[in-house]
Amino acid sequence: MYGEAAGQRLLLELRARDAWNQRDYTGAQKLAEELAAAALEGGDDLGWWNATFLIGECLRKQGLMEESRSVADELAGHPLTKRSRALSARVLTLRAFALQGTGDLATAVEAARRAVAEARLEPDHNAIVIEAQNALIAALAESGQLEDAWAECRNLAGLLDENPDNKYAGQSYWAIGNVAFLLKHITEGVSYHELAAKTLSPTNDLDLWARFNRGSADFRLAAGVIEPETLECIERAELASSIVGGTERDRLELKLIRAQWLVLTGQFEASIDQLSEVIAHQDLLATHVAAQAHFLQGQALSARTSNAEAAVHLEKSEQLFLRSGARERAATARTLLDTLREQHHVTAPVRRDVKEE
Repeated sequence: MYGEAAGQRLLLELRARDAWNQRDYTGAQKLAEELAAAALEGGDDLGWWNATFLIGECLRKQGLMEESRSVADELAGHPLTKRSRALSARVLTLRAFALQGTGDLATAVEAARRAVAEARLEPDHNAIVIEAQNALIAALAESGQLEDAWAECRNLAGLLDENPDNKYAGQSYWAIGNVAFLLKHITEGVSYHELAAKTLSPTNDLDLWARFNRGSADFRLAAGVIEPETLECIERAELASSIVGGTERDRLELKLIRAQWLVLTGQFEASIDQLSEVIAHQDLLATHVAAQAHFLQGQALSARTSNAEAAVHLEKSEQLFLRSGARERAATARTLLDTLREQHHVTAPVRRDVKEE
């Protein structure tokens, strides 16, 4: 039988998990903090570990990436983590996602590679391997290492063939499709996103459905796919997000995707208004996402022949992409800036070297 203290901890855990399932991440975090404190007092190391890991996940879901990374760093030093490859892989995966969220892409790739390596050495933990693989693919794709990301996608596809009912299957098909779009493998991108759409369900998780449609639109646009299906993804994401709410960061990222659609379809005035709001709150965004906002604003202003303003935003975009470790994307911004200078004799702003972090 459970003692009174153990029974109270079990009740707290059930309440925290229920809040998590209801996507009340603030509430889940508070309950997990109570649970961690109670477990620590009761000498329950594993209970403390699980509660603290849940705190890290809740922070990530709320967009508090630095705080989530700090939790991962704390867990990394715990004796339980050091004794278990499975727990180590989970902590490294959490850290990789948090680092990606802050825009520290090079370090995110490193953490995710270590997570995959640790997970693959632990037998019968396919779910942990698949989640780590997803973190690695996301970090590689964001940093522009697309061929490496595609190689990891093939590894992930093989794991999914062996584990078709894995709980991360929908998100994994989504990730593979993202990379396919970035590589201009349009048919494969559409195919994998269709698989993801069949696996994910707005009934089961409207928040995840919103993020999937937002993400699908984002990568379709990155591939230059401006078919009606892309606009449908944006509209589904906007509708779902209006129902479930979400963080201010979520709202800004969705606004950025709508702005990208406007830029690619030639609606420059409307896109400039959208992007101005995003840039005004860029401190809430990951570094590479803020860089994308400046890049799009540069494109839109250039199309409106506001070339001096466009140059400022393109210069800022290059700096931020470099800071995040996305060198190829920084080079794209520099190329567009150089082209603008050559064609319109624009004096470029003074270039400040960005210290790499």
